[in-house]
Amino acid sequence: MKKYYLIAAGGAVGALLRFQIKSIPDLFNSPDQLINISLNILLINIIGSFFLGLLNTLFSQTEEISDDLKLGITTGLIGAFTTFSTFCKENFMLINAGYFSFFIFYLFASLLLGILFVYIGHLLAHYFAYPLLGNLLKRSDIERS
Repeated sequence: MKKYYLIAAGGAVGALLRFQIKSIPDLFNSPDQLINISLNILLINIIGSFFLGLLNTLFSQTEEISDDLKLGITTGLIGAFTTFSTFCKENFMLINAGYFSFFIFYLFASLLLGILFVYIGHLLAHYFAYPLLGNLLKRSDIERS
């Protein structure tokens, strides 16, 4: 049960760190706010990837730190800071294990399918959810009158 508390606590800290870094308006000097946020997120992903690789290697070589605390830091803190770091670790593990062909497939499938499903979600919201929600709101306004 202790590991769940440590993962939750680490997750809360990681999410707050991500939010704070993402919200720094002038970390990069682009006049476009969207580009600034994207670069902030890229920085977060790179930092998270670095620390996940570093800590997983360190943690695998020590038994002095409890497995629960290791999970709290890696899964909780870094996982909430960025899920991209886990994606990068998985890709590294595929390369390290010699699964280069599957790595290429996994890399492109993850990126392309991720972007595709963001787009599908956008389309569903735009063409179905917004109109449906709008109609429901109009009906509730009519019934109140």
